Amino acid sequence: MDTLIRTFRTRLQNTPTEYVRDIHDKILWESRLVAILGARGVGKSTLTVLAASWLHYLHGIRVAVVDCDYPQHSILKLSNRDKAVVQSSAIYGRLLVSLAENKGVKPYRILCCKPSEAMSEWRKWAAVAEERYDVVLFDLPGTVGNEGVLSTIVELDYLFIPMKADRIVLESTLNFASVLNDRLIKTGRAHLRELFLFWNLVDRRERTPLYEQYEKVLDQLGLRHLRTHIPVRSNFNKDIQEAGGPVYRCTLLPPDRAFVAECGFDRLMTEICAVLKLLSHE
Repeated sequence: MDTLIRTFRTRLQNTPTEYVRDIHDKILWESRLVAILGARGVGKSTLTVLAASWLHYLHGIRVAVVDCDYPQHSILKLSNRDKAVVQSSAIYGRLLVSLAENKGVKPYRILCCKPSEAMSEWRKWAAVAEERYDVVLFDLPGTVGNEGVLSTIVELDYLFIPMKADRIVLESTLNFASVLNDRLIKTGRAHLRELFLFWNLVDRRERTPLYEQYEKVLDQLGLRHLRTHIPVRSNFNKDIQEAGGPVYRCTLLPPDRAFVAECGFDRLMTEICAVLKLLSHE
């Protein structure tokens, strides 16, 4: 762990942060560039898909996703699977058509690239895109040592970091967040404006004081955190099936309203929208 942290700090020290974004006059500057970034196993890609679909389909907030989680590109693979299921399912097919005809909502755009190409690919596409986007969500690898991850982070606007109550994961997360906060945000050396941590995969059988103690540590480190705790739910990882049923994780359709309300995802996204200063178009 100490070796990993030293490597991360060395890479951060050598990552240039004084960027002037190219195609300056053509980029859609009002777009918020955002990532949900965490260690492997904390659900960052699933949360990214849910966030994109919640914003885009339920609240009319225009979204694009940059899948730069190389080499697995799990969001692009999920999108391809979703398309195959929708094409063979009359139920989901009708829902997709209804979104387009009644609400004028088309599936959000997913760009696929390596982390080192993420910003350049987004700039190229943004310069020629006819539609304006409120939020661009980047899905990055869970290992900051991957080429291009840090150089992408420093050009984001906001970073949201999921935590879970596992000592090793939490220690790594806090070290990562503290370095970014102290060396980039507080010093103003990067474009990154703010980062926020939040609890994910919370086992409701665990004692509430445990999380209160952790949050005191966050306060002592000067790390901001959201109030919502997202519980463990198997439905987070359920994809659509040809037989139909409620929609949970899907790139083409809105998540089930009852589910996002019950698990607290509505509250989490309301907090995130307040940070991003986003207003629902619904």
